Amino acid sequence: MTTVPLTAPRGDETADPGEAVPAETEPSAAPVVGLVELSERVAASVLTRCPWLLRASEIMLALFTLVCLVAVGTRLSALLLLPVPLFAVSWLFLRRLRGSETRAQQLRWSLLMALAAMVGFWVMSVVARWVS
Repeated sequence: MTTVPLTAPRGDETADPGEAVPAETEPSAAPVVGLVELSERVAASVLTRCPWLLRASEIMLALFTLVCLVAVGTRLSALLLLPVPLFAVSWLFLRRLRGSETRAQQLRWSLLMALAAMVGFWVMSVVARWVS
């Protein structure tokens, strides 16, 4: 009884099992070891696929700061300036993100930028409740 190797063409029952060549597998990319490496890959791929994202974030931070400045004039309260330093810090982190070279730096600066912007939004909502 002869065995047909899996790589033999159909109908070739005379093939010698010793001549069988293992099926080639595509080389995989560097294995993902943990959550941090996966997060770094996601951040790097988003930044490379969407180069306009950094510019859009910068424009949005400028608009939110402008809204706070306009609100100071309309509500006549200096409390509405509280989120402005957080948006400025977020902008500084965004500038650092633009200059980052490694995946770890991209993840770090993008998380810090997002955290500063979210805290700024939270402060904006708290101050809006106080003023109204």
